[in-house]
Amino acid sequence: MLCGDDILDQVADLDGLPLTKDPQKKIKISHKKRGDNWNKKSIFFDLPYWKTLLLRHNLDVMHIEKNICDSILGTILDVKGKTKDTLSTRLDLQQMKIRKELHPIQNGDKYELPATPYTLSDEDRQKFFKFLRNLKVPDGYSSNISQCVNLKDKKISGLKSHDYHIILQHLLPLAMRGMLCKFVSEPLIELSIFFKVLGAKCLSVEELEQIEAQIPITLCKLEKAFPPAFFDVMVHLSIQLLDEAKITGPIQ
Repeated sequence: MLCGDDILDQVADLDGLPLTKDPQKKIKISHKKRGDNWNKKSIFFDLPYWKTLLLRHNLDVMHIEKNICDSILGTILDVKGKTKDTLSTRLDLQQMKIRKELHPIQNGDKYELPATPYTLSDEDRQKFFKFLRNLKVPDGYSSNISQCVNLKDKKISGLKSHDYHIILQHLLPLAMRGMLCKFVSEPLIELSIFFKVLGAKCLSVEELEQIEAQIPITLCKLEKAFPPAFFDVMVHLSIQLLDEAKITGPIQ
């Protein structure tokens, strides 16, 4: 991680550079020659204390956790519009010549998508929805998640960020253990443990170091199990949360 002085050294020649879409005034920057990705010097560096801050940009843990959980639920439940397993994803796999068992099968003008290990069957999907529908928790533990479940349409809607927090850390590992194969469920459980340790009221340096060593392995396991489209910026930002936690302490 670069300190403030290192960043200032890199952007020193960009100070006062005009930012415009006018091709006559725009100055082209060669990132290849510079060896970095800076386009300008941030105005925040005009603040006298900005370069000495240990943490200049604070990531929202709940927002990242919510988006990751939303992607997981959308994919394993095959929710239209939210699943990362689409025809485009399968065609990407075919183009990359990996995971041949998941390549789409062309039948005339249409494609058939083979079943995947990371998507629940109709029977297991119904069991999962019933599990959430019949869920009862203590007052103040979470909102009424059961009211967000539509058994008829097999949909979950109206969840808040804290509900995703509860589902990812506590409910998903419990529900998925017997429904998904170990190849898929194991990294999901590890991801759940990661956020559970990270979100604890009291952080242990030893535990943070353990999950710091484990999270890259977990993401690699997820990469083997889930389609490439699953890995958006939110999934990768989970690694950055550890450095943030070491500096700022527990989530407020």
